[in-house]
Amino acid sequence: MNKYYDNLKDEVKEYFRILSPEFPEWLLEYIDTPEMERIGKISMSCGTDYSKCFNVRYWYSNLDHSVGVALIIWHFTHDKKQTLSGLFHDIATPVFKHCIDFMNGDSEHQESTEERTTEIIKNSKEIMSLLERDGIKLEEVCDYKIYPIADNDTPKLSADRFEYNFSSGLTFFRVWELDKIKKICCSISFN
Repeated sequence: MNKYYDNLKDEVKEYFRILSPEFPEWLLEYIDTPEMERIGKISMSCGTDYSKCFNVRYWYSNLDHSVGVALIIWHFTHDKKQTLSGLFHDIATPVFKHCIDFMNGDSEHQESTEERTTEIIKNSKEIMSLLERDGIKLEEVCDYKIYPIADNDTPKLSADRFEYNFSSGLTFFRVWELDKIKKICCSISFN
């Protein structure tokens, strides 16, 4: 497939196949942009994997989380715009992720770190070139909140919330096994 996908742990590849049996090849070009590769160096678990207080099984990056969100959206919609909005939803994420939201006084909604999303996408020559090629406008992918499958306020379901819970339970807390995630995914409906 490509460098990103080929370097994933086997369990993560299998997990991604559960989220979407089809991995859309076109998505790989967007994943391989510098802006997305940057979040591959940021832990999804807000830095807890740097502490001996927690037993994180293996590295799961914010890029992995974003790809997982995109795959859930793709599986249910087969819509490039919605899928890309899910992929880009954390493109502005800083190191330590939601800890920064807390520092910014946004502990309840945890959205302060999303403020630069549009700017980062707009300033990426690679992403903007891919979007232009695919006939997609910036405003159609820079705010995932416009697509209910991508993001909803709690207690409503969303791909972001599902992926966060599944991957945290798989890599961090180990409350999920792949067979349990598959069983739950087969019963999900966003209609």
